[in-house]
Amino acid sequence: MKLLFLFLVFVPACVLGQSACDQLSMVSRAGWGAVPPRATTPLSHPTQKVVIHHSDSYWTYLFNWGGYSDQNEYMDRVREIQQDHMDKNYDDIGYNFLIDGYGNVYVGRGWDNKGAHTACCNSIAIGINFIGYFVDDLPTSAALEAGKNLIACGVAMGKIRSGYDLNCHSDLGAANGDTECPGAALCGYAKGHFPGL
Repeated sequence: MKLLFLFLVFVPACVLGQSACDQLSMVSRAGWGAVPPRATTPLSHPTQKVVIHHSDSYWTYLFNWGGYSDQNEYMDRVREIQQDHMDKNYDDIGYNFLIDGYGNVYVGRGWDNKGAHTACCNSIAIGINFIGYFVDDLPTSAALEAGKNLIACGVAMGKIRSGYDLNCHSDLGAANGDTECPGAALCGYAKGHFPGL
């Protein structure tokens, strides 16, 4: 009986420990058509911070009629972000990961390479970008769940420190001053739901 009890207690714990990673729908760099990086810099683990971003300005949001109609449009946007960043002399797309409205997670610089997303903290942070504009509205529930699972997966794998600091980009400032990224709605949600995973 004791053996059965131990099995019922520990097996679900093991399954739950892996479930965050298992639930992620990852899109590899090859899957979204990434250009090879010019260079990479290793990122030390576990990182102290997770920094939340959004991808779109108000004008991008208006031009895009307030959203994306399918996954191809999201992948186009990821490629556009990479091109824009590399045109600005970044070695690659700046973010470690990007998340679309369907909950797909696009590998940017990944877990093991230093990003270029938050001037103060690239060497100690994983940068997660939610594709869209989130000043007034939240990302989809699928996107938010993917964000939560991605962070929990990083903690489980030892890529993110247990007890990490959760920051919005706007908490830390941009290289050129203040920023509203990732928008008030997403920032408020992230601070209430993403810490302590």
